[in-house]
Amino acid sequence: MLDVHDSVATLTFNRPKARNALGGAMRDEFADAVTELSERAGKDISAVVLTGAGKAFCAGGDLRVLQEMSAKGPDAMRARMQESHVTLERWLDLPVPTIAAVNGAAAGAGFSLAIACDFAFAADNARFIMSFGRIGLVPDWGAMYLLPRLVGLQRAKDLVLTARELSAEDAREYGLVLEVLAGDELLGHAQNYAAKFANASPDAIGIAKRVMGSALETDRTTALAAEADAQAEANASDYHRDAVKRFLAKEPALFDWKN
Repeated sequence: MLDVHDSVATLTFNRPKARNALGGAMRDEFADAVTELSERAGKDISAVVLTGAGKAFCAGGDLRVLQEMSAKGPDAMRARMQESHVTLERWLDLPVPTIAAVNGAAAGAGFSLAIACDFAFAADNARFIMSFGRIGLVPDWGAMYLLPRLVGLQRAKDLVLTARELSAEDAREYGLVLEVLAGDELLGHAQNYAAKFANASPDAIGIAKRVMGSALETDRTTALAAEADAQAEANASDYHRDAVKRFLAKEPALFDWKN
């Protein structure tokens, strides 16, 4: 379910009776919403909040669907994952900040999608579980790529191979979430955080995300060359020119983060 207020989009996993398990129609709806976001991000949308309806963020894959895939054989599962990866890459490439508001259990693919966001906030009762090992699977939705980059290889292996549960405070200690909040404060806090990007340069935000996203994949010289190209691109923007004029004229900045 996608809702846009001012320039903040809130995308909600809306299958609360199934703890927002990512299967059936909801998986397709998520893919469609991400496609729409990719078309609108940086235009009338300046940030995206991802959350879940009810008591869970996302309980991961739908076990009935996984059972069907197993019966069809590995080619069917591979094709399904490749479809999911198209959606994931589109999500990761969004040129605006993405913010997870983890309101309950983030298990399996739910954990993966929480860490696929640029920032995450968690309710104090949230739980994070790389639960794939409990049913004889391996992490998907990008987790084996993203998790080691966030917490380091040893901690990532610990979470994946043990399939143990992290509390919200544990997740904060690991660097997986920025803040832990009371459940009734979570969504509003995440949306207020998102709203602060409304007056930021969409070009600068998108460029910075793109370059930092590729930095871990390249050598230092290539990364510095990408930084030089990025700064040249940002320097040529109308937003930058206007921001410098405002600064020199001692006028208030359009984008000035206030805690």
